[in-house]
Amino acid sequence: MIRKIVLGWALLLSLCVILAACSNNDESSDNESEIDETQETEESTEEEAEDAAEEADQSVEEEPVAEEDEVVHITAEQSLEDVMDELIALFEENNEGIKVDVQYGHTEKLTEDLIEGNDRDMDIYFSSDDAGYESLVEAGILNQLATKYLLINELVLVTGTDNEDINRYNDIFNNDDVSLTIVDPEHSLSGTYAEELLNQEEEKNLNADSIETAADAETAAKDIAQGDTDAGFLLRTDISDDDGLRIISRAPRSILEPFVYGLGLSDSVEDGSAARAFYDYLQSSEALEIFTNYGYIV
Repeated sequence: MIRKIVLGWALLLSLCVILAACSNNDESSDNESEIDETQETEESTEEEAEDAAEEADQSVEEEPVAEEDEVVHITAEQSLEDVMDELIALFEENNEGIKVDVQYGHTEKLTEDLIEGNDRDMDIYFSSDDAGYESLVEAGILNQLATKYLLINELVLVTGTDNEDINRYNDIFNNDDVSLTIVDPEHSLSGTYAEELLNQEEEKNLNADSIETAADAETAAKDIAQGDTDAGFLLRTDISDDDGLRIISRAPRSILEPFVYGLGLSDSVEDGSAARAFYDYLQSSEALEIFTNYGYIV
């Protein structure tokens, strides 16, 4: 009897051991399965990241690179600003990819800056000083063969349309009651020539205290038209039909010759360049007609 009991307990103990071993095997299999799944997930994520990176690189490589506009640099006399702004706008509209950058100033200062090397980007020079052109050619800055006369302008005596007291050039002289306006000679072409003219006419006894200086041509025209001053000297191109001014006379040719605007091209500009294209455009029939509309003689 005792032997049967012992055998029973032995069998029961063996069964427990077997069950425990099976349970451990199942847990090990589950753990191994989880590890495999984790590794597969990590590998899949890495592959997806690599694919996304490759697609991003391809997108960057395939995106077209925007080309920069070719820039033409112009140095021009201040009095040309209005007409040049219109011409530049028309040229840029019809020549995609080309931009025109212009620097306006008084002729003498522009020439000085070029000779001293303060304006190294200049492609086209458009001014009215013969001596300036000669010095720029001698300095090797302008191409002598591409320098030519293009426009003519002149100094004129003007008064307001309602002023009936001034009808001749000599009416402004030997008259202490007449006031006269010129544009600042330091910053304008008309002022420079007006000052030169008045110095030549010194013997005609123009009252120096009656001469007023305006900051610019627009201010001078306004002062004369409103009757703040009786008359003034301006460029023919400074006057429009809407200014309320009338021209009395041009400056005497015996004292002051009409002045000519020359067009010059930098010695470094090559044929077929954007600068050469704009240089040619300024001499085109379209451009010359616009210059005429502004009062220039072509």
